[in-house]
Amino acid sequence: MSDFAELLRRYRTARSLTQEELATRARITQKAVGALERGERRRPYPHTVRALADALGLDDDERARLVAAVPPPETSTAGPRTKVPAPVGDPANERLPAPAAPVIGRDDQVDAIVGVLAEPSCSVLTLTGPGGVGKTTLALLVAAAAREHFPAGTVLVELADVRSATDVVPAIATALGVPDSGTVDRVGAVASFLGNRGLLLVLDNVEHVLPCAPAVATLVSVCPALTILATGRVPMRIRAEREVRVAPLDHDMSVRLFRERMSARGGTVADDQGDASVIAQLCRHADGLPLALELAATAAARIGPRTLLQTMELPSDIAPHDLPVRQRSITATLDWSVRLLSEPARSLLARLSVCVGGFTWADAHAVSGLPAAAATRALTELVEHSLVIRVVDGGGGDRFRLLEPVRQHSGERLEHGQADEARAGLAGAVLATARALVDDLHGSGQVTALHRLEAGLGNLRVTLDWLIEHDRADDATELLWLVWLHLAIRGHGREGSSWATRLNARPMTRQSRTRLLVAWAGLEHLAAPADACRHSREALELATGDDDEVLATQAATLAASTALFSQDLSLARELLGEANRRADALGDPYWIAHARMATTQIALLAGSAPEIEQAAREAEKAARRVGSAFEVGAALNLRAVAAQLGDRNDEAAALLAEAIDLAVAAVNSWTLTYMLSTLAVVAVRLADPDAGARLFGAWSAYADAHGVVEDFPTTQELVTGDIDRARRDLGTDAFDVAWRSGRQAGMAELVELARKVRDQSVR
Repeated sequence: MSDFAELLRRYRTARSLTQEELATRARITQKAVGALERGERRRPYPHTVRALADALGLDDDERARLVAAVPPPETSTAGPRTKVPAPVGDPANERLPAPAAPVIGRDDQVDAIVGVLAEPSCSVLTLTGPGGVGKTTLALLVAAAAREHFPAGTVLVELADVRSATDVVPAIATALGVPDSGTVDRVGAVASFLGNRGLLLVLDNVEHVLPCAPAVATLVSVCPALTILATGRVPMRIRAEREVRVAPLDHDMSVRLFRERMSARGGTVADDQGDASVIAQLCRHADGLPLALELAATAAARIGPRTLLQTMELPSDIAPHDLPVRQRSITATLDWSVRLLSEPARSLLARLSVCVGGFTWADAHAVSGLPAAAATRALTELVEHSLVIRVVDGGGGDRFRLLEPVRQHSGERLEHGQADEARAGLAGAVLATARALVDDLHGSGQVTALHRLEAGLGNLRVTLDWLIEHDRADDATELLWLVWLHLAIRGHGREGSSWATRLNARPMTRQSRTRLLVAWAGLEHLAAPADACRHSREALELATGDDDEVLATQAATLAASTALFSQDLSLARELLGEANRRADALGDPYWIAHARMATTQIALLAGSAPEIEQAAREAEKAARRVGSAFEVGAALNLRAVAAQLGDRNDEAAALLAEAIDLAVAAVNSWTLTYMLSTLAVVAVRLADPDAGARLFGAWSAYADAHGVVEDFPTTQELVTGDIDRARRDLGTDAFDVAWRSGRQAGMAELVELARKVRDQSVR
């Protein structure tokens, strides 16, 4: 362990600070503090040492000892860069400008990039990313941290004001101090001057002078000890090049940067929950772009975060005067980027602004108005220019997105007619995706289908609103009918019901009316079962009149289930007979499984133990034939209720642990509510009142969030009795603590709690 590491640890422990607390005060990561204390990072940057000293509250002597403990740079012995250690030109060239403000969230990336630059095989490394992401700042930090690897020094060449690619090599020559001998071969002159010196050459802002790439390739090929670190919206596309994409900051780092810059500008950063929520929203709007965060924080220091959030208009004169003109507003920064695009890419960028939350290639093609090959070329160009970011959706497919400031900027440049064309194209793509996924949604591919539909939720919302506003009720109704199960499972049932309410007043075909009523019944199944029963019975009447067996089966099954939840046992039995008959005749395993589950629920109401057990096993068997996570989990929950009623709590715990695993895999926040209440009862019966209280708390949170009313008589009686039992066993205070903890638990915690109850049951 280094002297610096030991000293830092001693100062921290003397002040009774954890690594996390010190990291928070110093505005660096906990990982960075740990690496420093373990001696893994031996030479922290000067600004990091100052931040640590300030956070520790060191006096002058302590501060001096900490600074002195940082080891001096070592002379590198690796590779050809050490052959000629003499500096190049004027030593002033080695003085890199320091960041004008504390840099947050980049320490780990700096270390990784320095490690790559230090490899003898690395001759060109380009940092790419969108405008305002902090490429120049990161490059300067990397160059400062990498000094020991480049004995001939570091030279910065700023290219933003260089107008032509032919002027790049002369700019490099000027920065190096190469005499102008009048020769035409400036590349050769620079190469002769450099020879075999181990130099780091930083080329900042290469995106607008990309034709200089062959000259850069020539330089590094004839100067083996030369390393070039470049920054740009796009890579140079030379074979020697390695590319590192500079990502926006994550949300936590964005909030830290916003608060730091707002405080530095004289703003008061309140710690109350209201201000924290407002700042979080502003940071989400900035989407992790440090420039956008700095400009917004400066504005918030003047007019307050709440006012800024209401207006979302930045004053025109807020940018620091030491920023380049092109970076004094997000608009100027993005205008600079857009000017570098071809016309098809520029047009596609504007049209993509209608997409919310990301898009697929099919979405991009649909909004582009271009042939497929041209749309692909334009999208590729946008990705290369870092204006579009490629991401992976939860279903394993490729998706893309615009950073929110880029989307806003692009949308402002989209003409009204183009916007309508783009939204019409997007509507077609969203409908096509829903049609393609409907079989998976009702089968073994359900989890993947749910993830893909959730990834496209923003575009689904835009499309439904647009279709309704443009009197395309039949298309809107088809879309809602195709995706209602996804909306219900993922906790968007109330939102789905609001679309159904809006569509209900619109003229549409008879088939569309039936589809609307089926979707509406599914969306209100648990939140408003009486209304859902009315909708599904009306749908059944329409479908029967039209001889539409598919819709009739769906409507009959939903009608039986919702009548049951409305506690009309007689009506439920009558409808269930029709649901089972229609499902069997249709031969659709999905609706057969749902009809069998409704049969189990009626048996539970009737209270006949043998019938309950047999019906529950048949429901599970039917659900497993379908292979969908939601249906199997629901069937397992019914079996668990049957087991619990038979006082087989260990069996119920095992069934519920599997059911909750499936619910988490599907991110099913709908029927998870019922699983939690059943498992809570089981936990209490297994003499674990603490787990029971936590599970009851989680159940109440999910029920509140999704409008689920626990009024099924069998489970309602169990829940009421066992909540009181857990409170008595734990005591009121301990019960309240456990209950509140459960209300805040995430899905992963609930899985662990379910497994804990299961494991206790088999001991």
